[in-house]
Amino acid sequence: MELIEIKGLFCMDKGAPSPTIISNDTELFIVFYMDIDDMLALHQRNIIYDSGVVVFKFDKYIKYTFGMPGNETIQGHPYSKLGIKSYSFYELKNSDFIKELQNIDKIHPYYNQEKWYKYKHYILTFHDNMFECIAQGFTINEENITLYNPASLILNKMLAKDI
Repeated sequence: MELIEIKGLFCMDKGAPSPTIISNDTELFIVFYMDIDDMLALHQRNIIYDSGVVVFKFDKYIKYTFGMPGNETIQGHPYSKLGIKSYSFYELKNSDFIKELQNIDKIHPYYNQEKWYKYKHYILTFHDNMFECIAQGFTINEENITLYNPASLILNKMLAKDI
């Protein structure tokens, strides 16, 4: 396995990025606060009024996980030997996670090994948790709006499709 840090796309808030996940069976978004230069002191975020967020959309995702470890325990994660650290974005090449999912899929009567070459393992590490996603790609936008705004817009769009 090879852990590749993807740099320069955003600067994550190191205090309280407040990652928020919105998904259904076809779409996956994660929204979190970016670092704002004038924010010198750590403080509790207000999702109604604080602005400056990063919006990730993962394309054709098949699985994601979210939870521990956080920045105090990331050294205990199996990927720590590959150099993983908090507040970063990575792609994991030759992923064990993808191989596990592929092994599960092999019993499908129409199993197609070729489809698995399209998937990538993405990892976002935050202050208190880590997000992992298997998807075919992603798009990213920075918005000078509150965390609440994109979350409610995304949710409304997803719900409108189901009506």
